[in-house]
Amino acid sequence: MLAFMKVLQPKTVEEAYELAVKNKTAPMLAGGCWLRLGRRTWPAVIDMAGLDLLRYVKEEDNEFVIGAMATQGDVERFEPLQKFCGGVVVKGVKEILGIQFRNMATMGGSVASKFGFSDIIPALLAVHADIVTFKGGRMSMQDYMNYRERDILVEIRIPKVEVSVAIEALRISRGDFPILTGAIRRDDKGVELYIGTRPGVPQLAPKASAVLSEKGAAGVKEAALLASEELVYQKNSHASKEYRMEMVKAMVQRLSGEVLQ
Repeated sequence: MLAFMKVLQPKTVEEAYELAVKNKTAPMLAGGCWLRLGRRTWPAVIDMAGLDLLRYVKEEDNEFVIGAMATQGDVERFEPLQKFCGGVVVKGVKEILGIQFRNMATMGGSVASKFGFSDIIPALLAVHADIVTFKGGRMSMQDYMNYRERDILVEIRIPKVEVSVAIEALRISRGDFPILTGAIRRDDKGVELYIGTRPGVPQLAPKASAVLSEKGAAGVKEAALLASEELVYQKNSHASKEYRMEMVKAMVQRLSGEVLQ
């Protein structure tokens, strides 16, 4: 249950940023789907519901643009994204719990929280999405994962470049939190492999990526072993460290098979 002593309700992005800077411990309440599961009583929360101007999903000449307050459901129903790169961005949201949840959970909240169990972050990394924040401006998704400033995520921008991309989320059953997530991209520069839910946030596996870039299908088994060794895996209530290390080998082989054919 979400409990708080005071609610702050900005009407503009600038006002939201000012409140965020002044109230450094106050969480930003967008969809609020995950915060509602907690038991902590917050001194204050910043309710972003007044920023409905940030609820949009649109196609521009060279990019898809997703406003921070667009819901996962908005993205799922946006037809151009259903076709882009095999629908990989839509695939990144459509397995997340149920329709009711996806109609409340916002894309901005899903990305800004940087949850290790995120389904959508690996997909956005693989399509080389950029993040636009109020203070920091535009940056790559990769840079945003290491961005620690108190800021407001404004929108997600995805370049309209068709490349070979695949994602996967390993679950015990539908609706569960993923045990392991992965994404892979192949373009004219090579292959990039990202592994998440280790249970940490998705990270590039550079050595495995380099092997796949150099050797292609002939290097899949080697890359799978490297991916299990070069990243940090840990246990939590959903899976052990050893299980994740074994499962990532099979995941890398499946993902590689999709983009290296």
